[in-house]
Amino acid sequence: MRRLNFFLLTTFIFSTCLLQAQLLPVEGDASEPVIKNPVDIPEEIMRKVDPSVVSIQHERAGGTGFIISKDGYILSNGHVVLGSDPEQPTQPAKRITVILSDERKFSAKVLGFSMDPDVALLKIDAPEGLIPVEIGDSRNASVGQRSFAVGTPVGLKRTFTSGILSNITRTDLGTETVVFQTDAAINSGNSGGPLFDSQGRVLGINTYASRGQNNLGFTIPIHVAEAMIEDLKTKGRFARSLIPLYFTNEIYDELAQALQIDGGVLISYVMENSSAEEMGLKMGDIIIKVDGEEVSAHTKAELLDFEWELTILPAGTEIEFTLLRGEPGEREEVVLSGVLEELELMPAFNRHVGELPEHRYATLGLGVEKLTDLHHVIHQIPSDARGVFVKTVVEGSVASRAEIQPGDVIDTIAGQPIENIVAFREILDSELAKREKAIPVEMIRGQLNNITAMAPDYLMHNRKVILIVPPGENPDLDLLRRELLAKGASVQIATPGKTALSRDDGLPELIPDLDLSEVNAETEADILIFTGGEAAKEFWDNPDILALVKASLDNEGQVLACIGESTLLPVLASDEKLEPKITLPRDLSGQAVMRGASYTGKEVESEKMLVTTTGTDRDVLREFLQEVANQR
Repeated sequence: MRRLNFFLLTTFIFSTCLLQAQLLPVEGDASEPVIKNPVDIPEEIMRKVDPSVVSIQHERAGGTGFIISKDGYILSNGHVVLGSDPEQPTQPAKRITVILSDERKFSAKVLGFSMDPDVALLKIDAPEGLIPVEIGDSRNASVGQRSFAVGTPVGLKRTFTSGILSNITRTDLGTETVVFQTDAAINSGNSGGPLFDSQGRVLGINTYASRGQNNLGFTIPIHVAEAMIEDLKTKGRFARSLIPLYFTNEIYDELAQALQIDGGVLISYVMENSSAEEMGLKMGDIIIKVDGEEVSAHTKAELLDFEWELTILPAGTEIEFTLLRGEPGEREEVVLSGVLEELELMPAFNRHVGELPEHRYATLGLGVEKLTDLHHVIHQIPSDARGVFVKTVVEGSVASRAEIQPGDVIDTIAGQPIENIVAFREILDSELAKREKAIPVEMIRGQLNNITAMAPDYLMHNRKVILIVPPGENPDLDLLRRELLAKGASVQIATPGKTALSRDDGLPELIPDLDLSEVNAETEADILIFTGGEAAKEFWDNPDILALVKASLDNEGQVLACIGESTLLPVLASDEKLEPKITLPRDLSGQAVMRGASYTGKEVESEKMLVTTTGTDRDVLREFLQEVANQR
């Protein structure tokens, strides 16, 4: 991050986007041909590396990985294990399977991953027979060095392809570190696989293939991945260290002549009121030593290497910069000390999809995330701006009609200042609960302030909903509640004993409106929604709950809706075979079928005022809520 020249930032982002349009993460695609093993890979080397390369498969796609320890640690790419939920970009895919060279299969846990550098660490528990790779020396790799790639494309046998390292200092791909370029063919599905040297030692992790160009692939040097392993293992992500927030530039030949200096690293931007400014750094300073060691960057590759060595130091490390300050001929040497801090979660930038959770009101077509220092710089937002950053606006939605745009900063709702995500959620939910026809919104767009108003459609106005929540964790509760409020429903929450419910993201506990014992056949409600979770199984043998479910099934004017583990309740509550079609989580389907229920296996099912869902992800839950809203 520090390498970016603030004044050239817009040009940099534009040129990077053009380049990215030509680069693709390598995904599984069974249409690619198997490339035969070339003759210049010795058979004994092939036999040496083959047992260490694994196939990685999950519900979305898959790729390749390689074993780095006998106890089951595996390296791959972040994009190979990335989940499908755009609101939770740090969540990996579900149900990941690792297939060894001998066809043994194991469930894998993703310990952590990053999208830039594109590295993931997985773990399997295998009783025996794991053969780790031998790690090579990627710091001393050279152009023209023989190399070969091994991969396991989905639906195909593994492939061996041979070539050379054709470039070891690629810096124009929008990546945080230097990457290698190889002409060893990296076939579709080979992402996350190893690039070996001629002796079968790993030089890097294959990650990108070039669209429209044959035999051009890119590899993350293995020393980069090695530096990330401990963070991925212990923190679940790569934790960058820096003194926030300053950027640097290499001092190329023409710039060196203009500055009348032989070398060093130029500080091109220092954020106002930042730790870097408090340390004493100034734009135009030239770093010539770090902790007494001379440093210099004449090229972009040297700059990335310089920054990487600082980035991987532990947060809390004290660091000393020796600087040259002033005009040519009048410069003075300045020594400053600072302490490295852990960088906050990354917003989307260049090849990085971002790490910040998005808080989305799908009914409004609006998604926001925490406003960070990097947002201020990337999007040129005034340094004193506060609020939430608009990540998503759906075309034609309530937010779109209010002319809110991605990149805006919402700083006020209904006259109340928005300091953070927590304030945004509480204030907006409060306005929606009042079913205000127009909700005033103030926002910052670049250097300008704008005032608008959101006019929700409230398609469920005057419909009374009771959310029945079992004790324990219920991660879907906030989503259900906010989407129902945004639809205009009157929402009450009932729990056993009126037990308070914990929430995420620093929000205070949610105090229920009703004790569950107060909810019965006489309670006025248009819709009863039973939420899911393991704790919902406690409802299965509760006679009062089953009586309530039975009464709702018999009430032709009331919608009964069940999620996840609660979907078995209508089956258990029925005196005879349950007539309406239902769906359930797969592990409950056998119990439903055994009792004669009409199980369909769909994500969402509705018939005769009964709506059920597996509740597997946010999109499914939103489809479920829409189906609930459609019931009349």
